[in-house]
Amino acid sequence: MKPYILCGISGLMLLSTVAVAQAADPISTAPRPEDLWYVSLFGGASFPREVRTTRMGHYENYPVELDLRNGFLIGATLGRKINDAVRVEGELSYSRYKARSSTYNNRPASEATGKLSATYLLGNIWVDLARIGQARVYAGGGLGGAYVTGRTSFPEGGYGKGKTRAAGQLGAGVTFPIAKNFEVDFGYRLKGVTKVDFKDTQGGEPFTGGKLITHNLQFGLTAKF
Repeated sequence: MKPYILCGISGLMLLSTVAVAQAADPISTAPRPEDLWYVSLFGGASFPREVRTTRMGHYENYPVELDLRNGFLIGATLGRKINDAVRVEGELSYSRYKARSSTYNNRPASEATGKLSATYLLGNIWVDLARIGQARVYAGGGLGGAYVTGRTSFPEGGYGKGKTRAAGQLGAGVTFPIAKNFEVDFGYRLKGVTKVDFKDTQGGEPFTGGKLITHNLQFGLTAKF
């Protein structure tokens, strides 16, 4: 529960900042010719939910659930300002998690080993909501695809090679300049991938309909050019 409490607190802080920003300087929407393009590198902590799938049995399908440990997220973006308040970008990011335990057909949990990862390619749009001093509060999201795959093992089998499926994210954050053409970015991202099928690492029936939902706290450095 602690990761979700942490993410909730971060979200409340961002919402509080937005509320305070109502009295702050409004964001100009006039295009600026300078600093239109930017690149960023980011990383942080990723808090996954259980990955639940369905597997075909002899007489009926049954649920399988893989519990993951907290992992990490790294990535890069290339973006461009549309105007002084709106920017669009392409994002390539990667997250990885260690398996902790598995549950088969609602039975008691068993130990699980191995790793599961996700590689995202997303198109994002972010909107600056307000300026507080030199800081800017933003929110937005993106759509694209993600390749989710695993190399895990548990008594009922293991999530193996996965699929590329539609993915998306919602997020918010705060940026702050630290030097000419450089700024830091602290943000929250909710990422999701659905309908992922996994091959069984032990050669059995595949696991189908997986969903990877993660809460992410990230810190980034942006360079404008």
